[in-house]
Amino acid sequence: MSDETDARFGVLPVIEHDVDLDGEALTIRLPQPPGLQACDWVAHDQWLALFPDALPEEQRAYWHERMADPADPLTAGVLRVIAYKLAEQVYGMPWWAAHRLTVRAAASWWQFEAWCAGHGFNPHVPGTPAVRLVGACWAWLAGGLEEDKLSAFHREVFEPPKGDLGQEARLERGRAMLARFTRGQTGIM
Repeated sequence: MSDETDARFGVLPVIEHDVDLDGEALTIRLPQPPGLQACDWVAHDQWLALFPDALPEEQRAYWHERMADPADPLTAGVLRVIAYKLAEQVYGMPWWAAHRLTVRAAASWWQFEAWCAGHGFNPHVPGTPAVRLVGACWAWLAGGLEEDKLSAFHREVFEPPKGDLGQEARLERGRAMLARFTRGQTGIM
């Protein structure tokens, strides 16, 4: 399975993302996190909770050891690039878009809950994936908008943050940074 797998037509139980650390191929395997917890992370902009902290213990330990080593060139910026790539499969959209939607839902939780109840959706059902919860946030916020306001709202939610080079440029920059690593670690992560 590659990073290009599109989870929009079904939630993958395990998200896989391939990274290349100085020519050494690693596959990150992230179990799909609980939806409400993942939405709390994104609403509070806690991307480290998604990656590396939501990884299984062995993988999490690998990344934490690297981050704790002052001689290791691994930076938070590189981890953020990976977290943002994983976020696309967890939330079905870029991190910043999921952040903007969940912040609004969290700020007006009772209104969001009322909308959910009125539409037969219970966000508290165990196993509800983050992509479905974020989709409900979108439907709640965008549902009654006229076409012109809907287009403006779409831009507001999905436009990359100011100063951001955009996802592809950021990913390319992250790939270049990852390629500079010289550690000899190999295997499945």
